[in-house]
Amino acid sequence: MPKTPARFNIPELLLKFAITRQLKEKNCSHLHLIQVRQPSTDVCQDCVDLGDSWPNLRMCLICGYVGCCDTSKNKHMHQHIDETGHPLIRSIEIGEGWIWCYPDEAFISAKSKQLDEAMSVMSG
Repeated sequence: MPKTPARFNIPELLLKFAITRQLKEKNCSHLHLIQVRQPSTDVCQDCVDLGDSWPNLRMCLICGYVGCCDTSKNKHMHQHIDETGHPLIRSIEIGEGWIWCYPDEAFISAKSKQLDEAMSVMSG
């Protein structure tokens, strides 16, 4: 199996700014759709099948599909989102847990109040 390149974690606040160009968190209208919270794998199986590596992994919060990120050459997660219309992904990199909502273009921090509220509604 190909090894993933070594990487470092970018602090979440800097990552949010790099992606959205703003520090304020946008509301996400899709958090209630979360079905899957934990990944079933720690590889992009599509990349493994191609003999490729990946820089970062993302998980679909609707069906649990795990794919490589938009900075990889294959962009399997983005292909999955385009094919399925599933709106939410999260980083499954060690030390990360942020969520991206494609339709709302919202970066949701792992420690977000709106995420906490959505999880408590789903649990209760």
